[in-house]
Amino acid sequence: MSQADQATIDLLTDYFNAMEAKNYDRLGAYYTDDISLTFANAAAITGRKAVLNQMATMLGKVASLAHPLINVWQEDGGVVIFEVTSIWRLHDDSEVKINACSIFTLVDGKFTDQRIYVDNAPVDRYLS
Repeated sequence: MSQADQATIDLLTDYFNAMEAKNYDRLGAYYTDDISLTFANAAAITGRKAVLNQMATMLGKVASLAHPLINVWQEDGGVVIFEVTSIWRLHDDSEVKINACSIFTLVDGKFTDQRIYVDNAPVDRYLS
């Protein structure tokens, strides 16, 4: 597995910055019309509108959500595998950090598939 090139790291960084800023127009520009998102054990959802709706619902529950990159690898065919520390900033100013690993597929600078592997139980405890 090869380390990702700087352009891919920059793309991921900008994508996660858009997520943290809750800039849904910018976020949506990273998705193909037929993107597929599988988040942990949830059923996959398909389509830009459905994925943006899911993101808006999730991000509406928190003050912000950052994703500092730890490691990023890149394979042929646009497959990018990366580790992040998800930093959930809650409305009461508390913060929860969770490590995650994801596999995203990129085609022409847009995500066609996102598979996010994480245990969000610590965040769920705060939000319930």
